[in-house]
Amino acid sequence: MKLEIALSLLLVVLVGITIIQGCNGKAVQFIFGDSLSDNGNNNRLSMTLAKANLPYYGIDFGNGLPNGRFTNGRTVADIIGDSTGLPRPPAFLDPSVNEDVILENGVNYASGGGGVLNETGTYFIQRLSLWKQIELFHGTTELITKKLGKQASDKFFQEARYVVALGSNDFINNYLMPVYRDSWTYNDQTFVEYLMETLEKQLLVLHKLGARQLMVFGLGPMGCIPLQRVLSTTGKCQERANKLALSFNKAANNLLISLEPKLTNASFKFGDAYDVVDDVIRNPYKYGESITPK
Repeated sequence: MKLEIALSLLLVVLVGITIIQGCNGKAVQFIFGDSLSDNGNNNRLSMTLAKANLPYYGIDFGNGLPNGRFTNGRTVADIIGDSTGLPRPPAFLDPSVNEDVILENGVNYASGGGGVLNETGTYFIQRLSLWKQIELFHGTTELITKKLGKQASDKFFQEARYVVALGSNDFINNYLMPVYRDSWTYNDQTFVEYLMETLEKQLLVLHKLGARQLMVFGLGPMGCIPLQRVLSTTGKCQERANKLALSFNKAANNLLISLEPKLTNASFKFGDAYDVVDDVIRNPYKYGESITPK
């Protein structure tokens, strides 16, 4: 099954959310995420074990060669931009990125293996956690402020669109692996609470740095990804992982509902496409595919 089918349907579910609709004048995107959005950052991390430089990555995109995206085609960020007329932001670590490129296209900080938590994905050696991505964004705001001045810079960042799309690695490359301390420090409920406490702090920092129109993407049925199915004794989807995704989505939605009214001029929305992606996985024939989990 092609990942782009699921991602395209995810956008359809979110099309009614105002954050990705009706840009008045020039607007750009700032992307924070993991491998679903990474468009080249990890390929420029010299020591990371998570690189999208193998055959079949990028096979349905551009010249068909690996391009830093962990997919055969477009990423979440690509699909949103293409569907709404927003430019595709370049990877932060792309050497061509400068002030003018940022003002014209925004920036993508996403990193394969990254998570909400700093400790997530440590066995990849290098990856950019959400905290690190926010730190890099802080540097971007300072760079643009020096170029434009504070008033114009504030306007630019407040009119931009922000996407936060990560969280699955915090489970599959942290909590659900016994080599990580979090796996024995927390239970399912307290770990989700820990994630929400951390995510809330991160969203508050983003708002302080200028984010006003922001979308947090929920998790899909991560218990059905190949890695989780291989780790199961039956080869079927792992229901515990899927239940954790649903718990994360519910908690994140509640967090944003609670947070939005407290923040000045904030439009912080949650995008939940779990059911749509689950239907693609379980009923692939409806989408022109023929392989399905048992």
